Amino acid sequence: MAPLVDPPLTLAHRFVDSEAGLAYYAKRPDGLMWRRKELFDTPVYYLAFHGKPGAVSPLLGRIEAEKLRDAFAGYGGFKNLVYFACCNVLRGEKGRRFAREFLKTSGTRALIGYTTTVDWMASLVADMLLHRFYRDPSPWRNLRRIFDSVHRDYPAARRLGHTLVTTG
Repeated sequence: MAPLVDPPLTLAHRFVDSEAGLAYYAKRPDGLMWRRKELFDTPVYYLAFHGKPGAVSPLLGRIEAEKLRDAFAGYGGFKNLVYFACCNVLRGEKGRRFAREFLKTSGTRALIGYTTTVDWMASLVADMLLHRFYRDPSPWRNLRRIFDSVHRDYPAARRLGHTLVTTG
């Protein structure tokens, strides 16, 4: 997304292969992201894994809901959202409960994820439309409007179960 926005975004990419790897980068206050200002002061954390309701599957094992919540606990002092670009993470009651508990534990303003098994190319289109968030002069105030515009302009997003969950 960096080249789509003017001024360009500063992006940080990390390959996370396990639960320990996620904690190494994300867990506050000692994770690598919290020791580098350009990483912790970002508005969107984009996580791309295989997923199951309330969990993700990196290369080595699975990261269950509790460990996902632990890795992002205490992020609420910053304006951010977590984007789960993962199949099924928000599916069913388990996925909805995960979303509510994740927001409460992390303190993040919102999360986005999918309730279905998604084709990576179809979900990529919905994910790329998130650049509207960065272009909006008041993205937090307009988050719902921005999200709804993705569904309006890319109707497949709704069929994919592309879902926004907020604290308010």
